[in-house]
Amino acid sequence: MDIGEFMDWADSIIRHGYNLAREVNATIFMIFTETGGTYEALKRCLESTNSKSNDHNCKEDNSDKNPKLKIVVTTPNEKTYNNLKNEKKIIPILMGYRNKYKSTMIKQAIIKLFEHNLIKKGDIIVAILGTPRVLGGTDTISLIEISNSSFLLKFYQFINSMDRIKRLVINEVLDIALEISMEGREGKPVGTIFVVGDSEKVLKMSDQLILNPFKGYNAVIFDKKVRGTIKELSSVDGAFIIGEKGEVISAGRYLDTSGGNLKLPLGLGARHYAAAAISKYTNAIAITVSESGGIVRIFKNGEIIVEINPNKLDRENIVPCV
Repeated sequence: MDIGEFMDWADSIIRHGYNLAREVNATIFMIFTETGGTYEALKRCLESTNSKSNDHNCKEDNSDKNPKLKIVVTTPNEKTYNNLKNEKKIIPILMGYRNKYKSTMIKQAIIKLFEHNLIKKGDIIVAILGTPRVLGGTDTISLIEISNSSFLLKFYQFINSMDRIKRLVINEVLDIALEISMEGREGKPVGTIFVVGDSEKVLKMSDQLILNPFKGYNAVIFDKKVRGTIKELSSVDGAFIIGEKGEVISAGRYLDTSGGNLKLPLGLGARHYAAAAISKYTNAIAITVSESGGIVRIFKNGEIIVEINPNKLDRENIVPCV
């Protein structure tokens, strides 16, 4: 398929997605773009509304037809984001980093929408996206409803009470956990624990199982190389200890879980018990990746706050239309 065919394909998907957003009374019409090309396709669609043939353009935006619809354009590219800031009638959002999976892209973008107070429970989002890092890869329309059962809503409600830095750290750790869940280590599933915050007390309640690979390094969770190192070490027994500001303090840490009186669902093993215990007896937040099933769980005060199955994100939270 040549670039001209890609453009025709993208134009058609964007046109149908935009019209769908208006028809279902969506709150947000959201597109993902790397270079800005997908947004240019949207502009062509909107600029052609006065054309005589309504079959080949976006429907004219009448004031009585979904006037609340907002157009959000997201990008991980800072240069593209700076260009989008000069555009009128859209809300540009910088994603911060790229994701490998469509479902994770949408998850990250929706959290950004919550952070910008653009959506709430009950809202509907229509999203246009494609295969990450593939030029001209726009190929999907997704319909998302923010419901009470949505893990995105629960997750945002959970982190919204935190200060900005800790919220960024938790979100970054969660993204790494999701990547580990979906990718494993060399194609094999792995399980691990991240403990974030209250590091001094956490270290007192744990012991080093291996030589600490992060000792003496100024490693932070936002560094791409550090993220890669964490994923490489994810199969090592023990927990990763992360500080309040994202500093990676240790890996391979054994958590002391003795004396706990915890109520966890049946079937969860020692890893989840350790995570629950450390979150109960410290002010830390623990995030686990289950080796069997890849489910990611967030623990606070000895309880599971949020449970995410990355392999079911599309089926549970996102309705793919194309």
